[in-house]
Amino acid sequence: MAMHRQPSRGLSDLRTLTGRTDKSIPAHKAYLRMSFLELERARRSLELRAATDRSDAINARFREIDKEIAEITTQLNGTAPPAQPVTAVRKSPVGMRHAKRRFSFTY
Repeated sequence: MAMHRQPSRGLSDLRTLTGRTDKSIPAHKAYLRMSFLELERARRSLELRAATDRSDAINARFREIDKEIAEITTQLNGTAPPAQPVTAVRKSPVGMRHAKRRFSFTY
């Protein structure tokens, strides 16, 4: 009987874990991802708080402007001069002249 000899193994025959894909995420990666998301949430909440503070300041200024306009209106009490109709504006002769030659660049 002849003995069957197996061919020698090479580097391509080594079994490794590189080809495996596991559907589940390792716990340490999951916790790391959750901590990144929590940090992002904290940053966004600071941005939101700053934006609402700016919005509140702008709205407060609008209220002050409306208050000043109301005060000025009450101070006038109809003493403002009556509005005059706008007369036709005289046109300037500067743009009325025709150009004698065209604009050109020389290099």
